[in-house]
Amino acid sequence: MYDEKCLQNIGSNIRFMRSACQISQQELAERIGISQTHLSNLEHNHSSVNLKLLLRIANVLGCKVESLIENREAVEWVRARSEPGAERQEACTLEEVLQLLRLIKQDVFIISADVKSSKTINKG
Repeated sequence: MYDEKCLQNIGSNIRFMRSACQISQQELAERIGISQTHLSNLEHNHSSVNLKLLLRIANVLGCKVESLIENREAVEWVRARSEPGAERQEACTLEEVLQLLRLIKQDVFIISADVKSSKTINKG
């Protein structure tokens, strides 16, 4: 269950996880399409982060959004990342995620249409 207290952790979790990835504020800001000043404000809780930015940050860092929200998840993610032989997740852009969702939606529609047509053929 979430409460508003977790919102206060987001900025520090972003900073903590960004540092663990050895990514500068400037680099992360550029990769998610905001200014370094805005990222600094997010990390210091002077500004609220929106869902679109959370998704972009999670994709760049290669983590789940949950890790940006929950302190325990952030610590666990950094710990797992620092273990020898730890697998690195490949980051995706927001556009890649949206494209994948569109493809999945198309496949579901095609499969659904195929199932309906095969039922019609079998009845005939």
